[in-house]
Amino acid sequence: MLLLCSLILIVNVATTKASEAGYTFSEYYGDTATVDGKWTSTDEWHDVTVQKMSGVALFEYKMDITSGYGMTWLLEFADKTNDAGDRWQICVDGSADGGTAPNSNDYKFEISGHTTLNVYVGTGTTWAATTAAVTWVNTLTTTPHDSATHWVLELVFDKSQFSWGANPPPHGVRIAMYDASNPTQGWVAWPPEAISKDNPSRWGLIDTYGAAPAPEGLSILSMVLASTVVVLSASYYLRKRSKTANLIPAKL
Repeated sequence: MLLLCSLILIVNVATTKASEAGYTFSEYYGDTATVDGKWTSTDEWHDVTVQKMSGVALFEYKMDITSGYGMTWLLEFADKTNDAGDRWQICVDGSADGGTAPNSNDYKFEISGHTTLNVYVGTGTTWAATTAAVTWVNTLTTTPHDSATHWVLELVFDKSQFSWGANPPPHGVRIAMYDASNPTQGWVAWPPEAISKDNPSRWGLIDTYGAAPAPEGLSILSMVLASTVVVLSASYYLRKRSKTANLIPAKL
């Protein structure tokens, strides 16, 4: 009982701020993903929750703390054409402070034509080009989610390079994809493009952090062990944040 109470306390240390209702998920400490644009193993992304997007796309997210604060993403899109106008977008409001226009703790990572990554930071009114260390690969492949060939993106960046990087969730999030060969479909976004574009107060939210959901059939003993792992992981996270907070610059 004491262990479970400790877990609940840790998982709820974050405070939810402005976000779009109904678009919320938790940050899980997952196994390290190999960033190669595909499922390196059939279980690589089964340790976190799937966020579905309009039946034609999905994304998954986990935190890798083995060597920093690795925000790690998997995006899948039911598109198999290779067009210069294709887009992937991941937007993060690091401080989850909302606002109707992107500010200095909002970042947009945009991949164009499956070849070029650009990073933008909010100015208070719009986006401005900036730089950041990002590792990413996208490929045409199949996955456990879809046996038809489609685009898959894996991307990771260490959030400690940003001013908000030592902070645990909440973080605002927007995910969007565009297939240039299907313009009538328009942008596929989470939350929907019409309400979330360039408006952090209408983005979704990584609300807190904790243990990944227990797979079906997991024993009570295994769940207790898993709870112990997340308590230790969260303690590590907080200790590491304390040690590195003074090393993070005030802004990029």
